[in-house]
This record gives sequence, C-alpha cells and structure tokens, in this order.
Amino acid sequence: MILLQPMKEHEYTLWLKDSMKEYAEEKTKAGNFQKETSLEQAELEFKKLLPDGLNSENHYLFTLLSDKNQDEIGNLWINVTEDKKELFIYDIKIHPNQRGKGFGKEAMRSLELFAKGKNISKMSLHVFGHNKIALSLYEKVGYEITNVLMSKSI
Repeated sequence: MILLQPMKEHEYTLWLKDSMKEYAEEKTKAGNFQKETSLEQAELEFKKLLPDGLNSENHYLFTLLSDKNQDEIGNLWINVTEDKKELFIYDIKIHPNQRGKGFGKEAMRSLELFAKGKNISKMSLHVFGHNKIALSLYEKVGYEITNVLMSKSI
C-alpha cells in the first residue's frame, strides 16, 4: 500500500519546479507548445490551476510514501470537482529509482481508496499519447479511453 501524505511546503516547492519543467517538455513533445515559450506557458497554466499553491481550493497534493519504510516514492496532484463526485488526476509521478516495482499500481489503488472514502464515484486523467508506459498502467488498473485526440505533423 502507498500512503498519500499531504505535501509539505518544501516538497511542494521542489515538485512545482520539476513538474512545470516536465509538463513544458511533454507539451512540446506533443506539439502543443513551442519549445522557446514552453516553460512560460507551463508556468501560466500552473498558476491558473494552483493560484494559492498548496492551499488551492479543491486541489490535493500528496507525497507518495512506501508503507513499509516511509521512503518517498513519488508525488500526486488531484482536483476534486466542486460537487465532490469526481476527481481528476493532474499529475502522478513515481521517482525514476522507484519505477518498475509496482508502485504505480499501488498508488492508483491508494488513490481509489481515498476517493471511495470521500464518496467520489469517478476518477479521470489525461495521458499523453506518446507515454506508452503510463497508458499501459492505466489500462491495467481499469481506466478506459474516453476520448482520442490525434494530430499529424506536415
């Protein structure tokens, strides 16, 4: 089991910097951002979504911990809709040195238990089409594709 520990301010600061950089890179790879302005675009989106940082309304930011030894294995960012019926996973990341150990599946199960405890009936997420590992994980834990956006560079 993975423990969902609310992020502390110093963890949030590190996570935010890394996540914005990674998001900018992913959006550029997907063709949504221009490389020259990608970091600025990512910063604007994060500021809009998390205007009050860790205290942003209906947003939960967690540090993922192993229940065996309390080692940090990753991070998770979710938003719960105002009607409290659905949550959206904005970011889930297992640290590179912890990947391939089943922690991704465990984290998704822990999140499901969190959702059930809050009577949330639906969990959704976005995954970049080029992220085959994440696509595989989500399908293995029961997610279904609800939309497909396709592009072709010419």
